[in-house]
Amino acid sequence: MKFHKPHRLKGFDYSSASSYLLTITTMGRAPILSKVVYNGLYEPATVELLPCGAVTEKYLLRIPDAYPNVTLDNYVIMPDHVHILLTIERNAPDNKGTDKIIRATKAMITREIGHSIWQTDFYDVIADTEELFLRCDRYIDENPAAWIERHGEPNAPK
Repeated sequence: MKFHKPHRLKGFDYSSASSYLLTITTMGRAPILSKVVYNGLYEPATVELLPCGAVTEKYLLRIPDAYPNVTLDNYVIMPDHVHILLTIERNAPDNKGTDKIIRATKAMITREIGHSIWQTDFYDVIADTEELFLRCDRYIDENPAAWIERHGEPNAPK
């Protein structure tokens, strides 16, 4: 039996007003969401969504509509995972925690695709300072280039 180290802070209220970097991963890390494209030395790498990635984006963009107290600050849909930076606003009524937001979003994606593509868990970072928020935002923006560096790309220089 495998035991995983808990990644969530004990006693922390994940529905409290703060920003959060959330990462959800496909089952078995299957690269079914997007393709990262190398665009040359002077252009940033870009992400081309595959059908499952397009469905994922559709429901990510609906998070602020479903949760009016939540702002979707940034996101990137990588081949086998998604990074989401969101903010739960202060003094908003009916706060829903990150676990409920992610669970509901995954459920809607699963319903449309017809089967689950997600690992059951997700990872989070509490971006509770401006510096940490900006680091998380930059991390999302730079993730496609980091993917190319880690995994390579046929047209990228070695």
